[in-house]
Amino acid sequence: VYENLLLSRRSELHERAGRALEQTVGPHPSRLSDLEALGHHWSLAPDKSRGAHYLMAAGDRARSVYANDDAIRHYRRAWRTLAGCQGCEGEGQAARERLADLLALTGERAEALAHYEAVRQGFETAADRTGAARLHRKIGSLHWEAGARELAKACFASGLERLGEDGSPVERAQLFQEVGRLAFRVGDNAGAIAWAERALAEAAREEETSADPERARETAAMRAQAYNTLGVALAHTGRLAEAVDKIEQSIRLAEAHDLLQAASRGYANLGVLYSSLDPRRSIETCLRGLETAKKVGDLGFQSRLYANLAVAYCALTDRCEAEGIEAAQLAVDLARRLGLLDHLAVPLIVLGQIHQCHGDHASAFAAYEEALSLAEQVGDPQLLFPCYEGLATLNLDAGNTAMAEVYLAKSQDVCVRAGLEPDALLMLPFLS
Repeated sequence: VYENLLLSRRSELHERAGRALEQTVGPHPSRLSDLEALGHHWSLAPDKSRGAHYLMAAGDRARSVYANDDAIRHYRRAWRTLAGCQGCEGEGQAARERLADLLALTGERAEALAHYEAVRQGFETAADRTGAARLHRKIGSLHWEAGARELAKACFASGLERLGEDGSPVERAQLFQEVGRLAFRVGDNAGAIAWAERALAEAAREEETSADPERARETAAMRAQAYNTLGVALAHTGRLAEAVDKIEQSIRLAEAHDLLQAASRGYANLGVLYSSLDPRRSIETCLRGLETAKKVGDLGFQSRLYANLAVAYCALTDRCEAEGIEAAQLAVDLARRLGLLDHLAVPLIVLGQIHQCHGDHASAFAAYEEALSLAEQVGDPQLLFPCYEGLATLNLDAGNTAMAEVYLAKSQDVCVRAGLEPDALLMLPFLS
């Protein structure tokens, strides 16, 4: 019957249904099912903006309970509903940005990047400095995960350039924190500490001037990440107790504001630190982090936490064969599927170490060499060092002394260039 109705008649009936539903549920519906029904009917009625409003609200509601697939579906439909709507460019960009946020989280990086670029161009055209800077930051984060460090660095610099000295304090703080995190990953711990502290100072300025709850949550997210970056950089300078304190502070802040993605990063790093300070808590912390990452649907941090679990199982327990190898392989598979070239070297190193301990030198060589090819692309000392060390010891075991000496020299050079002691890189190789 529906298919035999004229389009104009269908549109009229959808509008009548939408109005009837609004009378039933009231002006401020909160149930997901009500928002979905209202979004469905109004998106097929003449008032497209009204339909998109309900679909966006349904997406936000689904996202708040981590129903990511439902949220993606609602945001995508909201964006498509607004495609032919005159004067709805702002709502359309909001829908695309939220859609891209979730696509990036769930590993659909190429589609996320396409949406981000389109939204960035819209902000640039509208001379919206804060919006453009925010999109440069998000695009930079995607490039970083793909191992394109220079592209990421350029995006963060462009974001700061857009903002200038008088731009949004919270967005400036977000970019400071991202630059600090990038500094840490290339071995510049002093720079990472300085940028993280600068981010926290900028956030304090924002808290003094803003009473907006959403801005307060954004500021809390930035502070949680900055404390994390500060913690991992302090760890690499030998200040482990301070590092643990900062990362625990990050987790408390993240959980208080229901920022589970930031909490996942905190648990991943805390699990690494506990492996040397309090081994019993290392596995417990990694498992809690993995549960958090699964709840929010963050596949990238699931891979990181599986890698950390593999290390903990094999170094601290007798569960390496039963659970450690499987966790390492899961980490590799996820990182490959997501295209996380920045991270893939980590679980490959873990697999190499496990195979080496079990006497499977051929598999260990293959894992280390693939990890090294990735580590050399990104130039991360905490990845290069274990690759060189592993290949040096494998060559020694195989009687190839000359090649072993080459790799040992390279590992020492990495430490000198990064200003780090070898023990720091052996104990804390996988902080992020």
